[in-house]
Amino acid sequence: MGLFDDVKKAAATVAGEVKEAGKAVGNEAGKAGRVAQAQVKLRSLQGEQATAEKELGQAAFGLAEAGQLESQALDAAVARVREARAAVTAKEAEIETIKAEEAPSGSSSPDTDSTASRPSPPPVAPQSNAGGAPVADAEGSPPSQMPGT
Repeated sequence: MGLFDDVKKAAATVAGEVKEAGKAVGNEAGKAGRVAQAQVKLRSLQGEQATAEKELGQAAFGLAEAGQLESQALDAAVARVREARAAVTAKEAEIETIKAEEAPSGSSSPDTDSTASRPSPPPVAPQSNAGGAPVADAEGSPPSQMPGT
């Protein structure tokens, strides 16, 4: 029965190797899970850091505006914030001006206007490329055939 004993030993050896490989895979999977969990926490902490830095910047800008914080290191950053705020204020005023413009006489207000009452745009002749082939329109529709083309 030597052959049977050899097969039994080989099977036991293979089973042991499979068991060890399974443990190794399990350990790596556990490690990957712990890394992923730590990365999620890291992103959360980075978000908290960014929020704290933003709040610090806002507080520093407020102090600089009030004349309570003067630093040559901050002068350029304070100037950029002032410029950005002025640009925002100007754009907001522009939007309000546009909104306040009166509609041309004879047209209805945007609340009562319907798309059915708008005139349709005039037809556009098909364009062609350098080789003379018709080009699709802006909506991607194939070019229509016009008489004489």
